[in-house]
Amino acid sequence: MDSRSPIAIDELPHAPGRLPLLGDLTSVDRKRPTQHELHLAQNAHLGPIFQRKIFQSRLVVVSGAHLAAQCTDETHWARALVGPGVSLRRVVPHGLFTARSSDPLWGQARRVLGPGFNQAAMRAYHHAMQSVADDLITEWTTQAGSIDAHSAMTRATLEVIGRAGFSRDLGLFSDGPQTRESQRFAEALAATLRWASEATNDLPIIGGIRNILRENTLRRDMRILHEYVDTIIAERQAQPTDDSDLLNLMLTTSDPDTGTRLPADNIRDQVLTFLVAGHETTAALLEVALHYIAGDHRLQDELREEALARDTTDYDAIAGLRLLRQTINESLRLWPPVPGFFRLARTNQNLGGYHIPSGRAVFVLALAAHRDTEAWGPKAAEFDPHRFDPPRLREYPDRFLQPWGTGPRACIGRAFATHEATLLLARILTAFALDGPDTPPAMLERGSLRPEPFHLTITPHR
Repeated sequence: MDSRSPIAIDELPHAPGRLPLLGDLTSVDRKRPTQHELHLAQNAHLGPIFQRKIFQSRLVVVSGAHLAAQCTDETHWARALVGPGVSLRRVVPHGLFTARSSDPLWGQARRVLGPGFNQAAMRAYHHAMQSVADDLITEWTTQAGSIDAHSAMTRATLEVIGRAGFSRDLGLFSDGPQTRESQRFAEALAATLRWASEATNDLPIIGGIRNILRENTLRRDMRILHEYVDTIIAERQAQPTDDSDLLNLMLTTSDPDTGTRLPADNIRDQVLTFLVAGHETTAALLEVALHYIAGDHRLQDELREEALARDTTDYDAIAGLRLLRQTINESLRLWPPVPGFFRLARTNQNLGGYHIPSGRAVFVLALAAHRDTEAWGPKAAEFDPHRFDPPRLREYPDRFLQPWGTGPRACIGRAFATHEATLLLARILTAFALDGPDTPPAMLERGSLRPEPFHLTITPHR
């Protein structure tokens, strides 16, 4: 065991070109910050832990799988609310993903909503997911040829949350009374997510000026988001139902620990959280998977054969699509929708030979740790769903895969998202042949990591 004293974090490796006083200012990428950190970790050979410094602000980046796994130990590390999550608190102050762990409403909401993600609830949501798949297939059948994958997945995942979570058709696959308001909501949401990401990664002074200039636009978008959610809640309160959905859970269920119900403003935060996180990350996952499937006809044929051998309208059959689940896992590995998360040292830590003092936050760059060749093998940068075949998994027992976060603050809806993605992909594959580029997707960052809008060429499958 190495008995040497750990090194101070100001001695961590950093990118070349650091300037006195300014630090790493010249190498900041506010549009694609985590992809830039991935480039530094892999191509600048900064190793499994390095630093970024802007003026006096220092960011410790953990990019190696083994050190990343060390940071998930809840005994020594805790969740830290840093980055875009802090910016989004202005929009959703007490949501499941934006509330501070010390906020008692976070624990209350988690306990109230927990039953909404058990297997019985998932079976109920399955029918709502199928109805969205039906609408998507119908739309694509009438639009054979070039399909806007970004638009389709945005609308599909929002509709799944609307129908499964709130028993509400959002009108995104029709021209109904809700259609225009839902479209305005989706546009305001996309703009707000871009703001949260760019505001977090902006340069000092310049960023402050940008925030002043876009303040009125941000206020307008926030108003659209809040009014949309308030309407959903008010209509349910005016016309109560016995639907077994997330909205009824929040409106009618008492916390088993305190005996109290969620306050009205917290219900608003949770509904908005599900509309934001519940669609954005799943849409990103679906787009990545579709991009790779469309560009690899051999894989596509394997997946279609697997899906055609089962009844893709059946809940248990969807859960049994092994290769499709592996394709989803591989999409999450290479391009996790949440590319990293912050962790706070509970006590002084030795991380890769460096001293991380108690109370110091580090950024676990899952985007890089998921591609660590020590954990995933020499071809870790390649898209290969068969790496999740059991014999291959045994070759790398220390692999790191944390696309949903870690600890008690990990995504509550990960089973929901996985089932939704599996179902939609299975239905698409049994209905259509897909064609698209055979190159890796170009990715955007807006709090999440999501492909740039792209088109697929589809033809009905015979």
